[in-house]
Amino acid sequence: MTLPPARKGPAGPRIVIPAFASFGVSGHSFNELLHFRNESANIGLTPRILVPRTTDEQLAAEIGADRVLEMLPTFEVNAGNVVLSMVTFADTVRLFAPLGNWLDAEGLDSSDIIYFPRGHPVLISGIGRWLSEQPAGKCPAVFFRIIGDELTDLDTGRFKPRAAFYRLASADLDNASARERVFFLVNSKAKARSVSRVLRRRPFMMQHHFGRPPDITTAPGTVDPTIYLHVNGRSGRCLADLGETIRRVRALAPAARFLIKPAGDIAQGIATLDLGSSPLVELLPLQMSMTEYFGHLARSTLVVLAYEAQPYRFLTSGVFTEAASLGKPVIVPEGTWMADKIAEGYGVGLSFAERATQTLADVILEGLGKSHQLGAAARELAPRLAVETGLARFIETMVSLAKTAPDMEPGYAIGEQIDFGDALDSRGFMGSGWSDTEPWGTWSVGGRAELSVKLAAKPDRQLFLNAFAFAHLPRQDHQGVSVSVYCGDEPIAQWTFTPAEAGGGEPCWVSAPLPAPEQLEDVLHFVFEIEGASSPYAEGLSHDRRHLGLGLCRLSIAEEASVSTGPAVEREPPPAPRKARLLARLVDRIKN
Repeated sequence: MTLPPARKGPAGPRIVIPAFASFGVSGHSFNELLHFRNESANIGLTPRILVPRTTDEQLAAEIGADRVLEMLPTFEVNAGNVVLSMVTFADTVRLFAPLGNWLDAEGLDSSDIIYFPRGHPVLISGIGRWLSEQPAGKCPAVFFRIIGDELTDLDTGRFKPRAAFYRLASADLDNASARERVFFLVNSKAKARSVSRVLRRRPFMMQHHFGRPPDITTAPGTVDPTIYLHVNGRSGRCLADLGETIRRVRALAPAARFLIKPAGDIAQGIATLDLGSSPLVELLPLQMSMTEYFGHLARSTLVVLAYEAQPYRFLTSGVFTEAASLGKPVIVPEGTWMADKIAEGYGVGLSFAERATQTLADVILEGLGKSHQLGAAARELAPRLAVETGLARFIETMVSLAKTAPDMEPGYAIGEQIDFGDALDSRGFMGSGWSDTEPWGTWSVGGRAELSVKLAAKPDRQLFLNAFAFAHLPRQDHQGVSVSVYCGDEPIAQWTFTPAEAGGGEPCWVSAPLPAPEQLEDVLHFVFEIEGASSPYAEGLSHDRRHLGLGLCRLSIAEEASVSTGPAVEREPPPAPRKARLLARLVDRIKN
C-alpha cells in the first residue's frame, strides 16, 4: 500500500473513507463518495477517500480518491469453506496491517473520523486492535455503516453463517481499550436489531443519506404522465411481468410515458421482455452520469420500485430516498423499509402487494389518478427531506457522536421476539442453566436457568414476559414440569406443563406479568426454577444424561400477554441450514 505523504503543518479535522467495494460511475457507491468529498469540505472536514488499486484511474480522480487498498476476503461462509474462513479471520492482523500502516502515516488524532461504508469482520477486529495501540488523544472516532444483507439472509430473514465472524470480530472489539470510539450506524429497525443481536453493540439510527445533491432542484415533471420504473436483480415477478404491466396501464392511460431504469446484472431478464416499439417506452442505459440519473428522476410523475418485498424488509433503497427528496411520489412493495418510511413521513406514495387482487398495474393507475394530490404533497415534503436525508446531515451527526462517549451496550426494544433456535439471536441474553442451541430452540438443564434483558427504553406501562415453550415430558405418567418464574427476586408466574395439557408435545404460549414499570431496573434478570426435570438416559430413551426441563423456542417482552388457549397452531422455527450448525456451536460458546 502506498503511504500518504507526510503532513506539513497543522491541518483541520479529516474524514478518512476506506471504500473497499468495487463500483462504477452509475451507482450509489460512486454517488456516496462524490457527495462525501463535496459535503465534507463544506462542513470543514478534509476528505481522504481510499479505493481499491483496481479502480479505474479516471473514476478515482473524479472523486479525489487514492487507489491504495487491497481487496478483502468476502466471507461468504458455507459448509465447504468454514475452515478456510476461520483461518482467514485468524489472519486479521496481517490483512489489516496495510490499512493500519496508512492510518499511522496519516497521523490521525481524536478530532478525525474514519468512516467505513460497510462492515467487514477483518476491519471491525482490526480497527479495535489499531485503536488500542494509539497513544492518548490520538484515537479518531470510527464509524461502520451496516447494510441490509451483511448479516441477514434476504430470502429467509435468518442470520447468515458469516454473521458469526462479525460476532467474533465484535468480541475482539469489546476487549479493545478504545472500544467506545467505534460506532455502528443503521437506518432501519431491522438492521438495528441485527447489530444488537449479532454484534452485541448499541446501534445508532441514522436517516438514509442518499438524498438529492445540493445542486439538483425539484421539478414538477413533464406535461404527459411519466412513470419511472426501477428494476434490478431483486425484481422477480415484477420484472417478468413488466411488459404486461405496461400494456395494462397504457390501455387505460395511453399518453403515459415509461422510463425503465435497469440496475445490476439483469441484461438477460430485460432481453426477454416484450416491451413493444412505442416511443413512449424508453429503456434507459445501465450506466449514466449523476446529472443524467437525477434528470430522469426529476422529470417523472411517479417513481415505481418494481421489487419483490421480502429482500426489502431488510434492505433499504437509495432510489426511494432520492426520489422522495426530489418531491416525487413513490410506489413501493408492501411491508418493506420503503413502505415504513412513507408511513413515518419520509416520503409520499402507494404500496402494492405481491399476492393481491390489485396488481402493480392497478396501483400505477391509481397513482396516476391521484398524481396531482400525491405530487403536491411530495413536493411540499421534499425540502425537509433534502436536509434530513442529505449527506451533510449524516456527516454532521457523525461529528456530534464523535464528541460523546455513549453507553455501547445493546438494548432490547419492547415487542421484539428472541429466537432461541438461532444462537446469534439469543445467546447474548442467556446466562447459566441452558444447553446448546438446536434448530427449534434450547433446553434448560438442571433445576435453574437464567436470562438477562437490558431494555432500550424505560417502560411507562405494564409489560408481560411471553414465552413460546414446552416441557420434557417423556411418558404419559410423568408428573409434569413446574416452572417458577422470577423477575429479580420477585416471583411473577408459575407455569405447569403436564402430559394431559401438552397437546402432543407441541409448544404453547405462556405469559407472566412483570412488576410495575416504576419497579423495573434497566436490566431485567429472569430466573426459571424448574421442578420435574428428567434425563432421557434415566427414562431409558437415549444416552443423553442432561436433566431437561423447559424447552424454550421464542420469547418476548410485550405490552400484551400471549397465552395459548388450546393446542399450539404456530409452527416451530424452521430447521437451521446444515451449513450453519458448525458456526452455531461456535457462537454458542461466545458470551457477552
